[in-house]
Amino acid sequence: MTAFTEDEYYDETFNDLQLANEELSSVRFYDCTFRNCDFSEAALRACKFSGCAFESCNMNFIKVTDSEFADASFVKCKVVGVNWTEADWPRTAGRRMLSFDQCTISHSTFIGLKLPGCAIVDCMAKNADFREADLAGTSFAGSDLAESLFGDTTLTGADFSRATGYAINPTQNRIQKAKFMLPEATSLLYNMDIEIVDD
Repeated sequence: MTAFTEDEYYDETFNDLQLANEELSSVRFYDCTFRNCDFSEAALRACKFSGCAFESCNMNFIKVTDSEFADASFVKCKVVGVNWTEADWPRTAGRRMLSFDQCTISHSTFIGLKLPGCAIVDCMAKNADFREADLAGTSFAGSDLAESLFGDTTLTGADFSRATGYAINPTQNRIQKAKFMLPEATSLLYNMDIEIVDD
């Protein structure tokens, strides 16, 4: 039984919703806040979330088929195993589409998405797939990116300060003006067929 009876919601706050394994279809949310809600394995079909905030929610393995996310923020959420490529994205991203802060987004897929200016800050983002995505200006600050995939990814002006575990081949990704910190930045040299020696 779904908790939503209307087609559209504006400026509402939803607390402690239990929507695990539920299906939500064609519901639009504008500037709404979701707190401590369980959406795990829910199917969100053709829904819209514009200016919405998700706080301490479980969104593991949600299906986002044909759903729209614009200026959506996730704070302290579990968002594991989500295939974001199934969502409905604009051809040109005019503003920040997604923001993750202190979230777990491991095993998620962002292949080929245009999401410049995204934020993936202080997150556990292990084994995520960012290949062929446009993530120019995205902040990965403080995130654990172990085993995540970058290939033909636009990372121009991205911020990797305090990020760990990333394996980015500079010859296969666009990293001009990106920000890195030592000692993690030495990983950028691993694909250069050079020998790094300690003094």
